[in-house]
Amino acid sequence: MSMKTIGLLLIGIILGSAGGYFGHQYLTQPRLDELEADVASLSVDLTQLQSDYEVLSTVSDFTEGQLETLQEAYTDLEAENATLNEEQAELNQQFELLSDMYESLLEDYETNLGGLDFSNQTIPVIDRSYTWEYDGEEYTFDIAIPEPLYEYYSEKTRYRTQDYRGYIMHPYDDDYVRVLLSEFDRIIGLTELTEEDKVGLVRTFVQNMEYEQDSATLEYPKFPVETLFDGGGDCEDTTILMGHLLKEMDVGTALIYMPGHMALAIEGNSTGIGWTLDNTTYYYQETTAKGWDPGDVPFSYKYTEYTLFPIEDEPYIAHTWDAVRKNEKVTITVTYTNDTPFNATGYRAWVGIELSDGYEFGKTGALIELDFKESKTTTLKIEGPRFQTMRLVVGVKAPDGSVQNRVYSEYFTTR
Repeated sequence: MSMKTIGLLLIGIILGSAGGYFGHQYLTQPRLDELEADVASLSVDLTQLQSDYEVLSTVSDFTEGQLETLQEAYTDLEAENATLNEEQAELNQQFELLSDMYESLLEDYETNLGGLDFSNQTIPVIDRSYTWEYDGEEYTFDIAIPEPLYEYYSEKTRYRTQDYRGYIMHPYDDDYVRVLLSEFDRIIGLTELTEEDKVGLVRTFVQNMEYEQDSATLEYPKFPVETLFDGGGDCEDTTILMGHLLKEMDVGTALIYMPGHMALAIEGNSTGIGWTLDNTTYYYQETTAKGWDPGDVPFSYKYTEYTLFPIEDEPYIAHTWDAVRKNEKVTITVTYTNDTPFNATGYRAWVGIELSDGYEFGKTGALIELDFKESKTTTLKIEGPRFQTMRLVVGVKAPDGSVQNRVYSEYFTTR
C-alpha cells in the first residue's frame, strides 16, 4: 500500500470521526434530549394518569357501592309499590263496598224517612189519642205523628185514578205504620188477647174513627198519616189506613172500588161476600162504621159492580197528562213517575178512547222503565170516530197486558 493511500485512509478516518462527533453533537444529541424530555413528560402524564386512575377507581368503587345501594333501594321500592298496589286494590274494594253501603243506607233513609228535612234537634210531633172497643172491652193508646211526615203527605199531589193503591204503597210512612202496629202489640202483651186478635183490634180501631164526607165537588183521598191526624175520613181514607196497617202485618188485602164507595177485601177464612184472585180468597170488609165483620156487605152495595186492586209489592206508576184535541184527533203528553221502591220494567205508555156506550179501544206507546222516583214524559196520538160522544182514558200497560191507573177525561163530542 502506498503512502498516498494510507494518507487518504487517515484523512477519511479523521473526517469520519469529526463528522460523527459533529453529527452526534448537533443532530443525535438534540433528538436524544427531546426524547428524554418527552419521556419525562410522559412519566409526569403517567403519574397523573395513575393518580387519576386511582381517583376514578375510588369513584368507581363508590359508584358501584351507590349502585348496589340504589338497586337494593329499587328492589325495596318495587316490593313496597307492589304492597301499596295490593293495599290500593283492597282500599278500592272497600271504597266500592262502602259506596254501595252508602247508597243502600241513603236509599233506606229516603225509603224510611222520606228524605224529609229532619234536623239534629227534637222532631216536632203532633199528639193524638184514640179510644175504641173490641170484643166488649175498651182500649186506648196515644201516638205522636212526626210533623214533617204529616206536612210531606199533606202537600203531596193526589193520584187522579180509581186505583188508590199508591196511597198505601208509597214507602215514606212504612216505618211509622210499623211503629203504630207496635202499640197494638203492646195492648196484646198487657191483656189476655192473642196474636189472632190483632186483626180484630186493627179493624175496630179504624172503624171507630169519625166518618167525614168529602165535599160534593172534590174527592180528596188521604194518606194514612193524614187520616190519623184528622181522626177520621170518608170511605177511601179509612180503607187506605186499614189496608196499610194490615199490609204491614202481612195480611193479604185488596182495595175494592165501587161507584161512589170504597172498601177493603181481606184474606182469610170467613163467610159472606168474597172473591178468589190468584188462589187467594178475599172477603169484603167495611171500614166506615163499627160492627161490620169480614164478609158483611151493606145492603146498598150488595149488587154493585166491584173492581179489586190487590195490594202487592209491585211498581205503582203514577201519571199526569195534558191533551190537545182537534176534533176527533187528540195529542196526549203524559209524565209517568214510579212512586214505589220497586223497579218498573216492561211497562208501556197507554192511551185509549171510551165511547158513551162503554166500548173502548187503546193505543200502546213508549217503553216505561223507571227506578223509584224516576219520571219519563212521552207523547201519544189517538183518533176517535166522528160524530160520537167519548172520553179519553190514560193509563200504563203492565207487563201482563193489563192497563193500570186509568184516569178519565170529561166526555166530549166530535163533529
